[in-house]
This record gives sequence, structure tokens and C-alpha cells, in this order.
Amino acid sequence: MLFSCDRVPDLRLSLNESLHMVHREDWNTVAQGASLYLRYDHLLALEDRMGADMEFRYVIYYSRTNRPVGIACFQVVDLEDRGSTYGDKLCHLGKRMGSRLFEDRRVRCLVSGNVFHAGDHGSHFVEEVTMEQRIATVADTLRRLEKGDPFPTKASALVVKDIVPPATGTAPPDPPKGYHLMRTDVNMVMTVDPAWRSLDDYQAVITAKARTRLKNVMKRSEALQVRRLDGEAIERHAVRLQALFETVLARSPYVMGRLNVAVYADWKKQQGEALRFLSYELDGTIVGFSAAFLNGRTLDAHYVGLDDAYNERHAVYQRMLVDHLVCGIQHQASRIIFGRTAEQAKSNLGAVPEDMYFMVRHRNHVANKLIGPILRSVKPAPFELRDPFKRVTA
Repeated sequence: MLFSCDRVPDLRLSLNESLHMVHREDWNTVAQGASLYLRYDHLLALEDRMGADMEFRYVIYYSRTNRPVGIACFQVVDLEDRGSTYGDKLCHLGKRMGSRLFEDRRVRCLVSGNVFHAGDHGSHFVEEVTMEQRIATVADTLRRLEKGDPFPTKASALVVKDIVPPATGTAPPDPPKGYHLMRTDVNMVMTVDPAWRSLDDYQAVITAKARTRLKNVMKRSEALQVRRLDGEAIERHAVRLQALFETVLARSPYVMGRLNVAVYADWKKQQGEALRFLSYELDGTIVGFSAAFLNGRTLDAHYVGLDDAYNERHAVYQRMLVDHLVCGIQHQASRIIFGRTAEQAKSNLGAVPEDMYFMVRHRNHVANKLIGPILRSVKPAPFELRDPFKRVTA
């Protein structure tokens, strides 16, 4: 269905509740310049695996001459809070209001972006559109979808996820009217020196203390058998892989969507070596897995699964981080995005924090006003940032 865009009258919107209904050629015309997470086949595999558990919305923006100039994906998903500080504050606020708005610590969200990929992967335009214009256009689309036009969407909160400031240390764009800016946990990002050709080259530029930590990880993990899994193997071991993933989710203070790990089988068949999926085994038993995407010249670490009974003794998670580093060096990536959580472990290798933000709006007008100060007060959890590299003297 085609609609006019209130924010940008020159744009028309094609809104769909399934990618199967989207004009593939028009979508790909725009997506060829976007992140691989906005590619048609990547999103289609996700929808086909997750369609029973969540809802999807897709938008193509057209110019006056009917040329596709923008795309956006939206997801309807539950945010489960499991004891975060700001969740406690929201529950207390709900009690003060005499409302059950936040009582069950579960909020249905209409999200602009992809809840299964950290980063700004929710929309893309081919024209010279600023970040502010893009966010304003997406926010306008969220309001239309919130009203159920043309598809019913029973969501309490509207979210524009993972806004990254244009440069380190700069402020994010101002949120559209009615939205609150909320800081999320930082994204840990590492620059890869193009002179590195092996792990030995990396070790030559880090301190003795950092080398000792690295060698300790390799020593503790030497009993692990690290194996690449193809699509058939991922499908075959999907039940075990899902259980390992759920173990990691169980420790998270909040969960926004639960990935069906079997989708990696589809992504692997689509993307080949651009998806690196490793299993970590002991005596034939899978005790962990890690996934990472080669997205242009960026290695983008994705989800992991772990068996807690083996992780500490065999340094499984720390070995995964080292293997991401080795992969980034081997593929001459310019940077590695390690993602959120375990910030200190990632900084041990040289990753540094990158600020990220959500823009949030509650559909209840009174609740939206009251939650603003709470959301704006949210700060990432503190951690000790380490620098493993030798100091360069003039």
C-alpha cells in the first residue's frame, strides 16, 4: 500500500507486514549500498524463522518519480526486563501512578531497526539524507504504524535503536518531538592495524602484561577443538546451540527478542565465508559457539553460546574473543566490532567503547512524560578500560 509521508511530502511509502509482499528489486536497489543486515535475503531468512514469535514491518520510500530512494525495517517484540536499575525505577513509578503499565516488567515495543544486530541497521537512503532527516522520517513512519495504519500493531513503546553519534565524543542528534534520548551499553570497537598479518604481529605491539594474559587464555583453552560449522551442521546441532544461547540470555538484565539460532543455517548458506560460525568442543561435546559477520571491511561479532560448566576452566569465551581478533587480522578487516557486554575482557585486546543511544517514546501520553527523566538518567555500567598496547615514544 502506498501512503504519503507527513514529515517529507515528496516521499511516498509502501508499507508491508511481510518481506514476501515487498518488491524485491526495489528493495535491493536501495539495499546494495546498505549494511548486509538490510539485504533482502538476510531479512527474509530471519522473518521465515522468527515469524511465529514476532511481527515484522517493512517500508520502501519512493520519490515523486516513483524511484525507490529509501528502505526501513521495523520489528514488534517484547522487551523483558530482569532486574535492571531503570526497570526498578519504572516499576516504582507505575505503583506511584496506581498503574500496572510496568508491573510485569515486559513492554511490547515497535522498534525501528534490527533487534538482533547491534548498530544502526534499521534504515538506509540512497539520496543525500542527513542522520537527522532519516531519523525524523523513520519516527514519522513509527507514528503511522503505531496507529495501526494499515496493520494493527499493539505496542506500548516506540523505539529507534542504536543511534551512533557521527564522530567520537560528539553528541547524538536531537530526538524527534515526544521521544527521549537514552544511553545504552557501549559498543566495544577495535581498530585493526593494516600492518598486522598474524597474531604474532599483534603480540609484538602489546605490553608484556597483555601478552601474558593472552598466552594464559591460549593455554587454558588448548583442550578445545575449534571447528567451523556449515549450514547443514548448524541445522543438525540447532537444539544444542539454542540451549547454549539461552544460557547466555539467562544472565542478561534485559532481553529484547530471542533469536532462533537455526537461522544461522540459512545465513551460512546465503553468505558462505562472510558468516564465520565456530563451535567449541570438548571430547565431542559442543560447549560453546560464536558467530561473526564480515560486513565489508568490518568484522562484526554476533551472538555466542556457552556452557557455564566449562567456560571458566577452559577460557571458552575469552578464546572466542581472541579468535575474532585472528579472523579480523586474516581477512584484513579495518576494525572489529565486538559488541556490548564483557567490556573489560574486550578492552584487554584493545577494543574501546563507542557510545550508542536509543530514542524512546511511550504511546501513553502521561507515562511518556513521566518516564523521560528516568530514561535520560540511564548510564552504561562502569568498567575498567584497559589499554594493552605499548606506549609510543617520540
